[in-house]
Amino acid sequence: MTLIHKLRFTEAEVAAIPFSNKRTRWHDSAMPGLVLDVTNNAKVFRVYKRIPNHFVPTSVSLGQFPSLTVESARKLARKVMADMADGINPNDQKRQFRASAVTLLDVYRAYIEQRELKPSTLSGYKINVCNYLKDWQRKRLSELTEDQIAKRHAELSLRSRAQADNIMRMLRAFFNFAKFEYKDSNGVSLFPHNPVAIISAKRAWNNIGRKQTRLRVSQLQPFLDAIDSVRNDAICYRQDFTVTVCDYIEFIMFTGLRRGEMMKLSWQDVHLADELFLLKDTKNSDNVELPLTEPLKAILARRQEYRVNDYVFGVANSCGHIVEPRKILAKVNAVAELNIQLHDLRRTYCSIAESLGVGLYTLKRLLNHRTGRNDVTGGYTILTADELREPAQRITHKILQAAGRQPVDSEIHELKKQLSRLSREQKLLMLAELVH
Repeated sequence: MTLIHKLRFTEAEVAAIPFSNKRTRWHDSAMPGLVLDVTNNAKVFRVYKRIPNHFVPTSVSLGQFPSLTVESARKLARKVMADMADGINPNDQKRQFRASAVTLLDVYRAYIEQRELKPSTLSGYKINVCNYLKDWQRKRLSELTEDQIAKRHAELSLRSRAQADNIMRMLRAFFNFAKFEYKDSNGVSLFPHNPVAIISAKRAWNNIGRKQTRLRVSQLQPFLDAIDSVRNDAICYRQDFTVTVCDYIEFIMFTGLRRGEMMKLSWQDVHLADELFLLKDTKNSDNVELPLTEPLKAILARRQEYRVNDYVFGVANSCGHIVEPRKILAKVNAVAELNIQLHDLRRTYCSIAESLGVGLYTLKRLLNHRTGRNDVTGGYTILTADELREPAQRITHKILQAAGRQPVDSEIHELKKQLSRLSREQKLLMLAELVH
């Protein structure tokens, strides 16, 4: 319990009060409401008084003795008490003053500190703030107007419409964060208005549509042949990095997975005996278990020969894995006379799966897409590598067949292979069903 003492404050009396390990509160008998809080290393003048219509007294710091004299403390206290008598909370004024000094850089730092963001997201934010908004870093957030934001969005759109929208969405998130981060004592936001809303009001968002590019069926063979050609040349000249990137591109071709998730695939998450691999630290933070098809097993066998570290697609750089495969992909495109990006392979895989009638929940799992929270059925649909194996093999078979690497007759071979895995009882049951 805080000790309370009364004393007529004077310079000598306040100086004589000993410091205390437990906070001691002294009240000025000459001015009710003015107090002195004494701790083990400080003596702080405060006003401790109830604002009209408030049930709890409000504490307002004035300053530290002896920097603030007794007389100066009484003068400040009179002004503070006058404001409080009018229903004004001086602490709100201090908050507003501090908030008015908050810069874009301050909000950016507070935002990334309080959010669990992936390294790729953090990198993108850093590029946006340090490059595209560099001249706004020291600008007070309260000074950023709708006109300034609309003008900057228009300027950025001339360089890249998609990047302009991305930067403004980031800025909108910063303002929304500030709205709840900086409030007065009544919980009222000090940044109630988000000026980025002007872009919506003017219908100025660029709204770049989704890309539609993918490999057509007729392009599958030249693309896979080009990967083989570039890789074989690299093997001859011992260009290990090129070999690794070609394997990486082909792995994405036969899985449809995201480029960033594949880069960090670790050998400890590859289980050859069980014919599956695990993806961790994914975009949606979900771990996923996926089957290994024959082309993937062949790639992994070659990767073991070229193994340099714990990453499947490991290379000799500071990260230990592939970071930018763009140059090698450009070589493959040049040989195939195509212009395909890595994400186009994901669209290709998804489109082929859809053409084969692969179920939506199965496809979502294969692509590691999260099911919406409102989808109760999806929440109960748990698919492991065993359930995903058959649809993954069908998609792989379709790709190989379209690329001229697997004859149509091999479908019979594949069916025989599937039947060989059934028990005698399962085969008899299937035969009985066919007869009826």
